[in-house]
Amino acid sequence: MAITNTLIHELDVLRWLLNDDYRSVQVRFPRSTSHTHARLKDPQIVSFETKKGTLIDVEVFVNCQYGYDIQCEVVGETGIAVCRSRRPSRCASPPACRPPFSPTGKTALSKLRRRAAGLYQRRQSRPAARPVGLDGYAASVAADACIKAQGTSEPVEVTLPECPAFYKR
Repeated sequence: MAITNTLIHELDVLRWLLNDDYRSVQVRFPRSTSHTHARLKDPQIVSFETKKGTLIDVEVFVNCQYGYDIQCEVVGETGIAVCRSRRPSRCASPPACRPPFSPTGKTALSKLRRRAAGLYQRRQSRPAARPVGLDGYAASVAADACIKAQGTSEPVEVTLPECPAFYKR
């Protein structure tokens, strides 16, 4: 359930965002919530490695009691971007956090906005790749590997067959 009903969306969108296929997957189970049922280990942490070497951690927590929460944190070479479906959470340790409107914070925010605007303009200048049947198939193959990985503590290889010629752009 956690894989085919929930994680399947991340499997699809992360492959598209990174323009990269998955190489391997590992599923780990932290302490289970008291709000789950016997057939579901919840939460689950699913770790992927892509063919280009990107590492991805997805936390699937179906029975969390604080509400529906989707967020993404991208750690890159020049900074970290955090996107949330809700308002940003507050810093738990204010002295360790930079005030949001300090001169340094304003400069960093301005740079981030300019960079995002540039990416948006470049993206608008060329058509976005449309989803094709192969995208759904690739997500299903990755989901099968995740289900297999749930039964072991070891990484499982994600084996996607060669892309048919009619899907190549």
